[in-house]
Amino acid sequence: MSKQHSIYPRRRWLRTLERGTAYLERAINRFSTVNERIRPYNPLYHLGTLAIFLLIVLVVTGLYLTIFYRPGAERAYPSVAALSATWLGSAVRTVHRYASDALIVVSILHALKMFFSDRFWGSRWLAWLSGWLLVVLFWIIGLMGYWLIWDQPAQWLTEYFIDLLQGPFAYTFLGGQIASATFSLFVIVLFLHIFLPILLIIGIIVHLLRLARANYLAPRWLIVSAVAALLLLALWRPLQLALPADMDMLVRQTPLDWWYLSFLALTEKLGDGVFWGTAVLVLVAVMALPWLRPGQHDGPAVVIEANCTGCGACAHECPFNAIDMVERNDDTEYSMLAVVKPNMCTGCGICVGACPDKAIELDRLHSGVIRQDLQRNLSLTQRAGEPAIAVYACERHAALGTLPPLENPKSLAEAAPMIGGTIPLLQAKQPPRINVGSWPDSQGQHRPVITCVVPCTGMLHPNWAAETIAAGGAGAIVVSCPAHDCSHREGPNWIASRLKRRRTLRKGNVHFWELAPGSRQQVVALWAQMIGDADQAATARHSGTVVGSGAAVSSPSRFAFIRHSLAGLLILLITFLGAILLTPITDTNLPDGGQIRLVINHGGKVAVASGELSAEILEKLPENVDAAQVLGGARLPVRLRVAIDGEQVLEDSYEARGLRQEGSIYGVESQWVASGEHAVQIWLMDDEVEWRLVFDDTVTVDEDGVVRLLYNDEHDVFER
Repeated sequence: MSKQHSIYPRRRWLRTLERGTAYLERAINRFSTVNERIRPYNPLYHLGTLAIFLLIVLVVTGLYLTIFYRPGAERAYPSVAALSATWLGSAVRTVHRYASDALIVVSILHALKMFFSDRFWGSRWLAWLSGWLLVVLFWIIGLMGYWLIWDQPAQWLTEYFIDLLQGPFAYTFLGGQIASATFSLFVIVLFLHIFLPILLIIGIIVHLLRLARANYLAPRWLIVSAVAALLLLALWRPLQLALPADMDMLVRQTPLDWWYLSFLALTEKLGDGVFWGTAVLVLVAVMALPWLRPGQHDGPAVVIEANCTGCGACAHECPFNAIDMVERNDDTEYSMLAVVKPNMCTGCGICVGACPDKAIELDRLHSGVIRQDLQRNLSLTQRAGEPAIAVYACERHAALGTLPPLENPKSLAEAAPMIGGTIPLLQAKQPPRINVGSWPDSQGQHRPVITCVVPCTGMLHPNWAAETIAAGGAGAIVVSCPAHDCSHREGPNWIASRLKRRRTLRKGNVHFWELAPGSRQQVVALWAQMIGDADQAATARHSGTVVGSGAAVSSPSRFAFIRHSLAGLLILLITFLGAILLTPITDTNLPDGGQIRLVINHGGKVAVASGELSAEILEKLPENVDAAQVLGGARLPVRLRVAIDGEQVLEDSYEARGLRQEGSIYGVESQWVASGEHAVQIWLMDDEVEWRLVFDDTVTVDEDGVVRLLYNDEHDVFER
């Protein structure tokens, strides 16, 4: 004989983290619940749909901004400034910006909540992986939006990629005609910024692909609260434009949104290799968590084919599409058979509670054993002189402290054999699912209690509560997670529907509550009411959702209603405000003085002359054709030597681009100097034979200024 044990508490480090989030959720519920029948207006229960709504806000406001935006280095900033000069344009632009920051924050909070509550491994790996890829895509799209403004943060971003990419990209921004050279780039980035969100739609579909009855829309109250929060913040703190980009001036200090642009400051301090290496390593490790730190559950569900009538109730109620109905080919009178997809099952047991024919069970947890244990112990406590109240709870509630510890615990009645697989290595360390003991009332008298822990309250069949009363129990309490915060998505909805449909709540002392995990006082208060202890019941606050006709409901006062309505708005205001405040004035880590920047775009000289080619090759080419150039001959490198104020500061070589080094030669060099006049001499060698003096003049460098010297290939000189 073996006892059945709960697996969920085993991952104690995650339960510790989850206990902290549950405490925050309970605090929010305390201020967002008017009475027992109204579910709390808690934004933390709707982070996924809130992120989707913020995307909708970004699309709507982005379309408005696109109408007035003009691409190009000369027109981008003035068009944004003109838009910001009107109250409507400023409000729309501010909401667009704040919604983009809020999107990152809400998405990360959603991921953390899924992680803390162990909803990232097993069949949920696709949602976890696609969710982080969506966050990366959010960041890339937002990065493009910041660059399109063409202000100083955009200039800093451009300078970063100039140093990183060099070549034609650098010459596009540092050559002589920036406006015309960069116009096509502005158009391309604008196109990507507008149309990449189409990939977000695909990503969201993939993210929710394995969910039955996936919810894409946030509740109406949350939509109203989110819009109100964004508008209030936009009116309180309208977005201010940074200074315009100027490639002839250095960026010393500028406001920087650290949700999107923090890498600019961090790479300056840490270096590209350290920062990006660490970032990629962390991202890969996080995305690999479903395989690095997988958990365990009591599934998969197993169909008892002899009992299956093909009704399809299990497949209909499964929240993860883990059950298919297939045609039956055996000798039974039923045409359909339920088939479980083991890799999709989360071990919630909702299918067990849905089945009217006891035709499906979890592999490691047989409901018949739990029910036998429970009924046997109820009978024992009744014969001992006082019937017990049975408290049903999910593993999450039990692990996070919703149920008070039992005093005077008693050993279980001998359990029936377990059907299905076993996990003997875990059982000795985990609490059993049926626990017998007592809770003290206000007079200190111990009253018998039996707790029953199941993976999800959706596993409970209405008959369980009826059997509790029939077996001699004084009553039953079903404690469920909030309907929008169930680890298995739909457990509270299904058990509530079953209990009401069977009128179980109207038969005997049976109550169903939706409570945030850790709501111990609420459970004690309800239990005290059931045993007739009014003093103890009055000491605890009722802040849960009660399903059933017996729940006492009082009309809320006007103050209570306002508090209930505004609690969610206040939480969103705090969350969004925390997001937008992470935009500090950030200093660049640049030396004092100014900069002399040398920019080279050289055609290069062919390394092999036509006379050095074989006669066979020359015969195949048309007349009057430079054979070496037609055949893509490699170019000689360009060498540069620079002296400033009589001191040599640079000598470097630049190779031709292309697989065979047949392309143009690009080079960008920056020299830091003190402000004032400086004598500059530049020598160039492009034939591997002779150095030529191509610049000899005095340049004046302003404080924080940039003097650009561009190489003119036609005249073989550097020009300002």
